[in-house]
Amino acid sequence: MLKHNKKYLLLSIALGSNLMLSGCSWFSANDGREDIDDSYLNSKQGKELQIPANADEIIQNDNFQIPEGAVIVNRQAKGNLLNLEPPQLLLTSGDGVREDTDASYPTVWLRAQSSELKSLLDGFVEANNLNVESVSNDALVTDWLSDEEEGLGEGLGSYNIDDQRHKFSLNLIAENANEFAIQAIHLTSQQEIDGSWKDVSTSNRVARQFLNQFIGYYDGVRNRQARARILAEGIIETRLGTNSRGSIAIVSDRDFQAIWQQTPAVLESLNLPIIDRDQSQGLFFFKVAENSGFWNSLFGKNTDSRVDMLPGNYRILVETLANGGSSISFQDEEGQKLSPNLVGKIYPEFKAAFRKKEL
Repeated sequence: MLKHNKKYLLLSIALGSNLMLSGCSWFSANDGREDIDDSYLNSKQGKELQIPANADEIIQNDNFQIPEGAVIVNRQAKGNLLNLEPPQLLLTSGDGVREDTDASYPTVWLRAQSSELKSLLDGFVEANNLNVESVSNDALVTDWLSDEEEGLGEGLGSYNIDDQRHKFSLNLIAENANEFAIQAIHLTSQQEIDGSWKDVSTSNRVARQFLNQFIGYYDGVRNRQARARILAEGIIETRLGTNSRGSIAIVSDRDFQAIWQQTPAVLESLNLPIIDRDQSQGLFFFKVAENSGFWNSLFGKNTDSRVDMLPGNYRILVETLANGGSSISFQDEEGQKLSPNLVGKIYPEFKAAFRKKEL
């Protein structure tokens, strides 16, 4: 049985070897390329199609009747017309501006009282030197505006076409407790063609550009108002009064923290260098230096004290008053209060320094 199996094994190996050799010879003969049958190149035209005896001859026809033109030409358009105008976004990234996307014309809500609109419109007209037909409490109607004439300052934007002029309106259309909606309409537009003005289509895109100019003006007004509020909050009004112990002092309606934060800038502006401070005690320690002399002040930085005090070390005591506000008392190096005459003498310089703090 074992010998019989050996014979089959040897026969299988022999056959496998022959197949491998024949495969190698096939790849060698074809240089490794696939054996492509190109016999189709020798194909011949077949017989023509025969029309059956009971069938008519096929007639070739490439002409077809078009339906009645009136049916297509007079058909009403369906759906919304495709707007091919380039997009023009409204500048609503500023504070207090949001777009009303449901409005038919470019519309924004501005955070302000509607009673302020007249002032905004007047300022917008003046700032941009606009030619106007009318300005009221709730509307602005312009005269002809173009880039070539004085009117729009920086122009109507990159989409404006040369030799065109436009009329616009800005209208108050709605209001809430703390905001109102203003809408821009491109009333009419003309283009100069062959020396005469011809009416052309109006555009919401151009209306947005005009509304953007108004939004830019409004944003500038808001920024100036905000800065004015910040400066007003930074100014500390003072007056002569008394501290909690009845001693003469500079008093203010502002709280301790406001006085404490601004006092270093006040002392610096008066050329009174701070030696030390202790907020827990409300104390600033400062120095009045010797006069540097005329020539030093003329050719170098003037470091002379701007208050009439003798050279030496002094203290400022900041305290909270019982009825609100704060007091600023002056002491000598030993903590003794300065005389009322001296406090009254140096008060004008400190009052001015507290008021003119720059942010």
